[in-house]
Amino acid sequence: MQQGQRLFTIIAVLCAALVLQLVLVFADSKDTPARTADGFATAYFNLSPSMADYLCNEFVAQGDENRVQNYINQVADEARQSGFELNYMRMRLFSVHTEIVSASESEAEVRITAKARRNINPVFTLIAKLFDIGETHPIDETLKLIKEDGKWKVCGQAFSLAV
Repeated sequence: MQQGQRLFTIIAVLCAALVLQLVLVFADSKDTPARTADGFATAYFNLSPSMADYLCNEFVAQGDENRVQNYINQVADEARQSGFELNYMRMRLFSVHTEIVSASESEAEVRITAKARRNINPVFTLIAKLFDIGETHPIDETLKLIKEDGKWKVCGQAFSLAV
């Protein structure tokens, strides 16, 4: 009898943990201006084409040119002129802090501060962070976001990418 009760307790705890995990996953997936700003900044400094997913339709619809790819090509050209490859120009953000400066139902301004380091190789980046070696670049930018199709999108001046 006691073994059946113990088994029931274990199953009940596992079910409660599973339900709690599902609730936390759904709560964490909520789209917020701060999360969008963080995702865009990460993609921007990592020179990922996925930064286009965070940009507003107005910016993407301007002209037939792909501004994100043009920006990445421009950075690649700068790297080549300095004798490096594009991967050398990638940065990884640390100590990211977002602060909502102003917000309404459809517009928001988010200030993002962080420290950036070269992300040549993840192991090198980790060692540089642990031993506090290498150059860090402070990031302090305010991004303007609008709500389009139920999702927050970056619109306006975004770092050196003219939106």
